[in-house]
Amino acid sequence: MEQITLISIDELVPSWINVRQHVDQERVRALAEDIAIRGLINPLIVRKEGDKYGVICGRMRLEAIRLLRKEKPEAFERFFAQGVPCVVKELDDLEALELSLSENLRQNTLTPEEVGQGLARLAEFGLTEEEISTRLLLDIAMVRRALMIYRRVSAMSNLVASSRPGRPPVKSGTKKSISRSGVASLLSVLEKKEKRGEIRPEEKERVLEVVKNVAQTKPLSTSELEIVAKKIETFPEIVKDTSKLREVIEQVVQMDTVSRVIALRRDIARDVEQYAEQRQITFDEAVNQLLEEALKNMRKKQKS
Repeated sequence: MEQITLISIDELVPSWINVRQHVDQERVRALAEDIAIRGLINPLIVRKEGDKYGVICGRMRLEAIRLLRKEKPEAFERFFAQGVPCVVKELDDLEALELSLSENLRQNTLTPEEVGQGLARLAEFGLTEEEISTRLLLDIAMVRRALMIYRRVSAMSNLVASSRPGRPPVKSGTKKSISRSGVASLLSVLEKKEKRGEIRPEEKERVLEVVKNVAQTKPLSTSELEIVAKKIETFPEIVKDTSKLREVIEQVVQMDTVSRVIALRRDIARDVEQYAEQRQITFDEAVNQLLEEALKNMRKKQKS
């Protein structure tokens, strides 16, 4: 059993080698609530970096504990007054990167962009695609697809912006108005559809071209591009009509959506899935329609 070391939270920082670049604040808050009740189930894995300890595995847990200290100090004191449970390892950069990637891939919580970037960093250490596949126990086709998506997004660097919450800002003199992470998510879906033969290569290129054209005047956020990706995943036929595709993307922009992580009861989720299937809409659209109708009824009752 690995030795647990209690380390002050002020000595813990995200390691520069950690593959997780984006932290979903809704997930952090949900995790903080869980930790406040049950404590920390799994210790952080860290290494010494300068005068701090860099978190190799557990970036989300670190942010959740920080949130607890700020918003629920009594829970923080109960569980972490003596320090945060950590496993301190002596790792070189390659070993740290492999460990960070391996844990996060197992949890399936990384964005396509983060996966591709992590694998690309391994390639920069001199590992071949076959070696990456073997060392991380990943299918070689998955490794190649993730690297291709990352390199494709990087090649669009004159248009994509670093991912951030909400819609990418439009700045004078710049065309960086598409979320990098959103493009990666969209490409991931398009690649899967192309591989299954549901769309043709030229249709995939058409989608990217329409997205770029729309983004010239209407910036596209990560959430918006993820919604577009879900629509294409559910209804791949929309990629065959450029006008329809552009109309769908513009409708998504006009909806002004925000992402929220929620837990649905299994029976409710099944009912929503049936509702969506009957109306040939996505699960997210079904949730929004049902909530909108429920809120309308609630407001009517409040007025009467």
